[in-house]
Amino acid sequence: MTKPAAGPSPQRQGQPRFLPRCPVCGASVREVFVVEALGFGVDRCLGCGLGRTRPAVPSEDIGRWYPDSYYGRENARFNPCFEALTRLFRRRRARFLSGRAARGPVLDVGCGRGIMLAALRRLGYEARGQELNASAACHARRVLGLDVSTGDFLVAVLEPDYYQAVIFWHSLEHFPDPAEALVRARALLRPGGVLAVAVPNFDSLQARLFGRHWFHLDLPRHYFHFGARSLQALLARHGFRVVRTDHFCLEQNPFGWLQSLYNALGFPSNLLYDLLKASSARDETARAHRIAGALTVILLLPLLVLALLLTILDAALRQGGTVELYAVKEEA
Repeated sequence: MTKPAAGPSPQRQGQPRFLPRCPVCGASVREVFVVEALGFGVDRCLGCGLGRTRPAVPSEDIGRWYPDSYYGRENARFNPCFEALTRLFRRRRARFLSGRAARGPVLDVGCGRGIMLAALRRLGYEARGQELNASAACHARRVLGLDVSTGDFLVAVLEPDYYQAVIFWHSLEHFPDPAEALVRARALLRPGGVLAVAVPNFDSLQARLFGRHWFHLDLPRHYFHFGARSLQALLARHGFRVVRTDHFCLEQNPFGWLQSLYNALGFPSNLLYDLLKASSARDETARAHRIAGALTVILLLPLLVLALLLTILDAALRQGGTVELYAVKEEA
């Protein structure tokens, strides 16, 4: 969602035009758009609708797209007001999950600052986290005192058949091979354990209306772009039974509409998002576009009202800008 680190982007020139078939359903895919400024494009499956970023950044190079400013100093990405809202939403999310997963060990893959994990711990869970690097995990470890491991989730030393819940909250799309991540998650869950997944919804009204301007696209950090259909198909293929699907998310969906509207109107990309960040997490967008920033603030109230109305509409149509799925591990 934030803008990438400075440096040359992988180029599409010279990339083969052959488009491999969809890894979920095997159908043909087609390129739907290219973001020339970044040097990446997005393909879409003609069957299940799964999106995929091309070219994919090699795993060994993806780290430069997560600079320290991506997380902010002490993992505080937003200004104090929005930090407080973030903590409120994460605590609500933990309470919701507690109504679906039995008390016991839980693992949050891509736990970030650990706010939801800390809330789960207060609710009586044995809370554990997994993060890719130490910068992402510093707040969870140092401030909240959580048990967070760093490194590749696919090879991390974790107990099989142990967890009551495994959580991928806006992290599954960051895996070069999400199917491998689900195979690992299934091996870690107890029979009947809960898998909780939230992803940007590539089948949403937002995604279809805004295309390359969609806020939740986040190229190239998102390797895959799931819709509800493709994610449900992938979960079923790997031994999970979906028990609940939610399309209303007050934390993510209104802002997805709001920032995408600004982007489509020609404002500098993700300018409002940059304005809302803490100074340590900002890039140069707000500093370089002060007049556009002032106009962004002037238009904020009417566009926010519109975004809230559209959020209600897309939830009613079950095409929310993000989608949350809860699934249980089926017996083999």
